[in-house]
Amino acid sequence: MARTIGVIGIGHVGVTTSFNIVTKGLADTLVMIDTKPGWAEAERLDLQDSLGGLNTYTRIVANDYSLLRDADVVIFSGGDISVIKDGDRNSEIKTTKAAIDDAAPKLTAAGFHGVLIDISNPCDVAVTYWQEKLDLHRNQIIGTGTALDTYRMRRAVAEAMNVNVADVRGFNLGEHGESQFTAWSTVRVNNEPVKASPDFKEKDLADAARLGGWQIFNAKHYTNFGIATIACEMALAVMSDAGRIFPCSSYDPQYGVSIGHPTMIGRAGVISNPPMHLTGDEVNQYAHSADTIKENLAKLHALD
Repeated sequence: MARTIGVIGIGHVGVTTSFNIVTKGLADTLVMIDTKPGWAEAERLDLQDSLGGLNTYTRIVANDYSLLRDADVVIFSGGDISVIKDGDRNSEIKTTKAAIDDAAPKLTAAGFHGVLIDISNPCDVAVTYWQEKLDLHRNQIIGTGTALDTYRMRRAVAEAMNVNVADVRGFNLGEHGESQFTAWSTVRVNNEPVKASPDFKEKDLADAARLGGWQIFNAKHYTNFGIATIACEMALAVMSDAGRIFPCSSYDPQYGVSIGHPTMIGRAGVISNPPMHLTGDEVNQYAHSADTIKENLAKLHALD
């Protein structure tokens, strides 16, 4: 069966995600959708110009929701990052809600029944809202969540301890926002607990993980490479039924919202949520983060 991925919202992140899909040969068909007149078609043509230099071939189509009926994955990156103020991802609530309200009925009309991966912010709020808007099982709707925060934490730890980033393991959890936190009890460097290292400086490393995105945003006014890579990794895990664990945004029945926590992903979306075994302080931070997401979800609902 042909592998099909849709990308809705072809801004900086959407086009970088699309570029990765094409150059890595992740799909047989890529459907690029954007509301700005002519934009998706222009990016389609630009990407198509790269096909002659690749070892794989991808059919690239612009603005055809009907082709998403049998798509394996739809990656949603709609919204408007330019509205972010004072480093608060929740500034995007209004524009992201409007983008979801536009896309959701079109996905439903197309008969989409695959897995939706949300990139748009505030990610956890958006994922929970998508679960309300689409007639799909919650397990089929997930978000990149704290996967990017986790990558930033791993980079900061690797640089501080002069090790390869691949040898840093562990998770950032909670909201993809200011209340996210590093669960240091899960972090290991070269298979040793990070806290056992004499180079471990908890506050400095936590701040580097939490604020890393804003260092990029303040200069570029957007981030794209890290998040696009994660979205593609998650899409590949779905399409290959990999059973791979990501600290992504998925539904947590204990708290009644989608929130960043370890999630095993495969063909049907969420396969399971492995236990976290957090310390008491980490449990409290996670609960606080869940409450923050609920408060911001209430702000989204108040816009109705």
